[in-house]
Amino acid sequence: MTAPATRFFLTRNAARDLRKIYARSRREWGEEIAERYLADLYTVMEQAAITPKAGRLRQQRAAPFLMVPARQHFVIYEPVPEGIAILTIQHQVRDIESLIAEFTASFHAEIERLKHGFRKKLF
Repeated sequence: MTAPATRFFLTRNAARDLRKIYARSRREWGEEIAERYLADLYTVMEQAAITPKAGRLRQQRAAPFLMVPARQHFVIYEPVPEGIAILTIQHQVRDIESLIAEFTASFHAEIERLKHGFRKKLF
């Protein structure tokens, strides 16, 4: 029996971040570079899903999270039972701590559903 594939799941915030990154990259540097940049971000997300503990843990914060660099961005994520949940993708010059602190209650509810929803499906 083979082990299930480790996956990453995008929150709504993360999906929106990727769309914005692609749109800006395309506008500033063209479609080919935008496509390559997005592919690189996806590669980092896949690697984080395979080895989630490789990310730098930001534990001394109100909301602990893991993050890994991805070109000029950070991929911010949290482990969930079947992989990782990508919380957001932010440029390295942004104040990540403040952005995480500003996440809404509905965002936190989405993360909790990802953390606990899979267990319900298994039983």
